[in-house]
Amino acid sequence: MSIRGVAVCAVLCISAAAFAADATRLQAMLDDAQRIRATDRQRARQILDDVERDAASKTDPLLIARTQWLECRWTDSAAVAYRAASIGLAAAERAKSASLHAKLTGCHARALTLDGKTAAAEQEYGTVVKLARPLRDLALEAEASADIGTLQYDRGAMADALANLQTAYRIYGQLGNEKGRIDALSNIANVYADAQVGQYDRAVEYYRELLGDYEKYGQPSDVADTLFNIGSTFEAKGDLAAAELHYRRALTSFQQMGKASDVAYTKRSLGTTLMKQGRTSEALKLLDEAVVYFERAHDEWNTAMSRQHRGIAFRRLGRPNEALRDLDPARRFFERNNNTRFLERNAEETALVYAQLGDWRNAYDASVRRAALTQALAETRRDELSSRLRVAFDTEKKDQENRALARESALRAAALHEAERSRELQIVVSALIALLALAMAALFWRQVVNTRRMRSMAMTDELTRLPNRRHILAAAEIAFDAAKREHRTAAVIVLDIDGFKRINDMWGHPAGDVVLQSVARACRLELRGGDQIGRIGGEEFLVVLSAATAQQARDIAERLRSAVERLEFTSISPDLRVTISLGIHIATEYDAGVAIAAADSMLYRAKDRGRNRVEMEPTAS
Repeated sequence: MSIRGVAVCAVLCISAAAFAADATRLQAMLDDAQRIRATDRQRARQILDDVERDAASKTDPLLIARTQWLECRWTDSAAVAYRAASIGLAAAERAKSASLHAKLTGCHARALTLDGKTAAAEQEYGTVVKLARPLRDLALEAEASADIGTLQYDRGAMADALANLQTAYRIYGQLGNEKGRIDALSNIANVYADAQVGQYDRAVEYYRELLGDYEKYGQPSDVADTLFNIGSTFEAKGDLAAAELHYRRALTSFQQMGKASDVAYTKRSLGTTLMKQGRTSEALKLLDEAVVYFERAHDEWNTAMSRQHRGIAFRRLGRPNEALRDLDPARRFFERNNNTRFLERNAEETALVYAQLGDWRNAYDASVRRAALTQALAETRRDELSSRLRVAFDTEKKDQENRALARESALRAAALHEAERSRELQIVVSALIALLALAMAALFWRQVVNTRRMRSMAMTDELTRLPNRRHILAAAEIAFDAAKREHRTAAVIVLDIDGFKRINDMWGHPAGDVVLQSVARACRLELRGGDQIGRIGGEEFLVVLSAATAQQARDIAERLRSAVERLEFTSISPDLRVTISLGIHIATEYDAGVAIAAADSMLYRAKDRGRNRVEMEPTAS
């Protein structure tokens, strides 16, 4: 080799060594940025910026991929996250790094989440889990599982959310990642505390475990948040004294930390809890302060929520005009945002306010609006339940079919492979096939039982165990069709518990549930063999009578009224007396919907004439 060639080789070797040294230095800087970010975000950001400005980071695909991965993880901008994911994935491809490719796929999933494309994000995180497993990257698998669980929780898929969050919790525990484990446990507790799941005791158990962790690691903000979550869970459970205690502890913590927004939010929640305990005057002061804060902060959502609660307080304190001044703007906001749930409560309270003012026309209009919203909510909840049941059923069925097919295929392959072997082996194979047939028969029977159970769940009111709205309306249609074929009259009764809202307000929702169950049981026992009763609303029931004359219908209605009037609720309060009002319609038009509406009109007449009575239009017969 010439002297010139040796010199060129030496220069190239020195350059390569210098490049490798730069890359190592920059990788160490990225390690430092990741390590300190939890405690010093500003310094971590500065280090990342320094790395990105360095010339070596613009040519080394591994450095490019890693810096873009961190850029994506640390941003709250969907546009920045998309750009980082695109550049990083291309660099990871050039570097042939499967690990960084998996991580940057997670980065793209995060960009989709920030962009509001949650369904696509959930699918992308599923891809990350599949990529992480062969790489044995437990940290990435745990993180992606937690992200999937969070998205599933947000869309109401609670069982799936719980499975993924528990996977994340288990893996973080194996890795000794305390922050990941605690975050996963917090999300698991949130799932159990959700009204759809209703496992309140378990949620409180986990929240209390979290309190210990947060106090141990000196995280006062998380301690306050968890105290609030415990209060919210106790409120949902109906333990209002415990809810108040934890809300007050959270409020004190937020005030000490100067977190004004959390202070206002907690005051509103505490105010609603005090109202449920009948302490409305105390509640009003807290709600006033919440409204003032959220209005000054230009937070329209929380302002509307706070004004709605304050309107309820004004109504309970006998200040109807002030109540309307809060309820009306809250209604307009919820209408703009198409929030059926809060519009229903608003319509209910508005009807009560107009009743206080003696404005019966507006009270009636608000009641009609509330009834329509209640029906819309019931249909939405029914559809969501049916969808969840159907998905669960289909998933289990497909899984069982796949397992059965896999076993059957394995047995057939074994039989073909061993076809020329001894008769003894043939007997063994035959016995295995027989066992498979028995197993498949058992699976089939299990499917039949599950199908029947899920159909019963979809058609039965969970609280009263009576047919639900969908079921009893279908029964009415069937009864009216039969009456039409047989050229006879059909009859329905609509009944409603008098003053049920007052029962909930004075003795709480658990007492209200006991009253509903007792009324349902008493009415069911008074009906004839072919008659049916179902729950069609909060405290409203529909009775479909089999071949009843006008007099028979009235006699049955009176029996129902009398049976409920005789009920005793001394376990709740010696002063509690429950009555019902009933409306009857004897129909010849064979339209169940029209008949039920007519009976409902008679029910309103019974309410107007003093309650605890039966009303029926005069009939030709």
